[in-house]
Amino acid sequence: MRNLNRFVISLGAATLIATAPAFAGTKERIEALEASVAQLQASSPAALDANAKIDRLEGEVRALTGRVEQLTHELEQARAQLNSVSAALAGETDAGPVNLAGPAGVSDPIANQIAKADSGVTLPLDPDAAYAYASDFLVTSDYARAESAFSLFLETFPGHPRAADARFRLGEVQLAASKNTEAADTFIAFIRAYPNSARGAEAYLKLGTAFSRLNQSSEACKVFKTLKSKYPTAAPAVLQRTDVEMARINCK
Repeated sequence: MRNLNRFVISLGAATLIATAPAFAGTKERIEALEASVAQLQASSPAALDANAKIDRLEGEVRALTGRVEQLTHELEQARAQLNSVSAALAGETDAGPVNLAGPAGVSDPIANQIAKADSGVTLPLDPDAAYAYASDFLVTSDYARAESAFSLFLETFPGHPRAADARFRLGEVQLAASKNTEAADTFIAFIRAYPNSARGAEAYLKLGTAFSRLNQSSEACKVFKTLKSKYPTAAPAVLQRTDVEMARINCK
């Protein structure tokens, strides 16, 4: 019996001795894994922050790509519009006035009435009084109302003798308000509608000025050269101003 007990004790001791290295190795692995997890937990905020930055950058790239595509489309439209302007000035097309602002939507009479009401403009029924009413806004440099009033005059009294003056004044108002695209469109319409107007040379000068302000120097130079060839005896002030503008944008 005593010998049996010794055998069991010896066997247990041997078993403990045999398994001790494995246990120690397992414990070391667990500690190593815990250390790795702790390291990952410590670095995870930075990783998350990096991922967030990458997401933001990808979003910015997508936004910039969309903007480039939009600008490319707008540039193509602008080139097409400028080609139409050149053809119109050269008399190569019978098309109506060129709208440099781009294609307009369908006109809604009710919406137009609201817009006019919002501008605070109500024309008198008498055409001469209506023209004087619009001119008063120009004198006081109230360009927004002057533009609305002259536009409304042209819509209401398109065949009136003052319509040419109203369109010319409308272009001047738009130019003074730095609405250069609208001004260019208005002066093109004036030149085509009233080719024999006494203000023709001035209209070309102001049209060229509008193009110059739009950084369309090539088109501006074409307009100024047309002015000088078509109106060689224009008022000295107009010709001098034309020379100044041509020199400023280096017309050849």
